[in-house]
Amino acid sequence: MPYKEKFDAAIQFTRSLGFEVAELPNQSGELVSAEAGARVMRVLTGAGIRDIGASAQQCLKWTHALQPFVEQGLGCPVMLTIGTISIDDRPIFDPIHADFARWATEGISAKDFATRSGFNFHAWYTLPTMEVLDFTLWSTLAVAWKKPEMRANVVGGWPDRIAPSPTMTPIVVGAEYAERVHAISEVPLLSRDTSFEALSELPLLLMKL
Repeated sequence: MPYKEKFDAAIQFTRSLGFEVAELPNQSGELVSAEAGARVMRVLTGAGIRDIGASAQQCLKWTHALQPFVEQGLGCPVMLTIGTISIDDRPIFDPIHADFARWATEGISAKDFATRSGFNFHAWYTLPTMEVLDFTLWSTLAVAWKKPEMRANVVGGWPDRIAPSPTMTPIVVGAEYAERVHAISEVPLLSRDTSFEALSELPLLLMKL
């Protein structure tokens, strides 16, 4: 299924859970480029974000917090997108729709870490062109796979062309969902403090795992 169809299905599923989702404007052309990437990085650096590699294991917190800066750098709105990731058909983050429905009412608790040492979902941005931008995936995998050379690399471009390394499947979209789950979870998912120090701090529960 093309990414656009998966994204539209994620909008409808998120709305079915009771969340409002404002659709992205349709935009043709290409937003992900070396020039655009340089603009975004200048904005992030100006905001004190000096090392995106520090985002490892904290995709949702960083993606939620940095959204205004990314939008400023790109000059357009973007959509916080949460879903699954596989690489060469190997599941990396593989939540199902029922997980997202449960988290929307119960939040995330210690039992969600019974069989893994981190969150079983991934977050990135979807752009109005249906390109994607992801600052955190390779930094997380650099830690998990002990491959420091992957740290701070960025995923960006047309997801159907990037696949299968990685394949990105949206399930829920929008900040409202993330903020609701954060409010009712045992483990903090987000940070209202967008300082580099606050974003880099791992939740205590994850530090104990």
